[in-house]
Amino acid sequence: MKIDPIYLLAPRPQAKGMPTRRAFLLASGTFVAGTAIGGACGYSMGASGSATAAQQPAAEPDLEKSGDVELDELRRLAVKAPLDELFEKAPLFLHDRVSTYKHDDVLWRGVDRLSKEIIENSGRRVDYAVIGLIINQIEGTARPSSPSLTERVPLLRTRLQEERRRR
Repeated sequence: MKIDPIYLLAPRPQAKGMPTRRAFLLASGTFVAGTAIGGACGYSMGASGSATAAQQPAAEPDLEKSGDVELDELRRLAVKAPLDELFEKAPLFLHDRVSTYKHDDVLWRGVDRLSKEIIENSGRRVDYAVIGLIINQIEGTARPSSPSLTERVPLLRTRLQEERRRR
């Protein structure tokens, strides 16, 4: 006697697989495209990050955020800002340094930069009031031991006289 199987449900047909050549081409094309896009994006992010790092000096520990926006801006002016910007904002910088932030040593570096530029660059046009403010701050307010700017006062007075004669 022979027993034949009886199927109540027909067997599921085998799903046709993707041919191996087509699967290989699709996978390799996706890999190449991903590598090209990822490489381009990675390069551009790395290049922009290194350019930013090259343009801006590393943050110094004394220039960390103080929590006071005005003080942070004055510190940036004192240490990192170009001299032209510092001279442009010098009256406000010097006023705020002496009236609001008397005991901040970082701001003295701005006074140091201003006085040094005034002495060394006689071609720079500086308002004589700014020179007077710098002299008053060096002579009249409590300053840190470094930088000691008292030796610059006679040179600043000479420059002040020159600026007054020009006007």
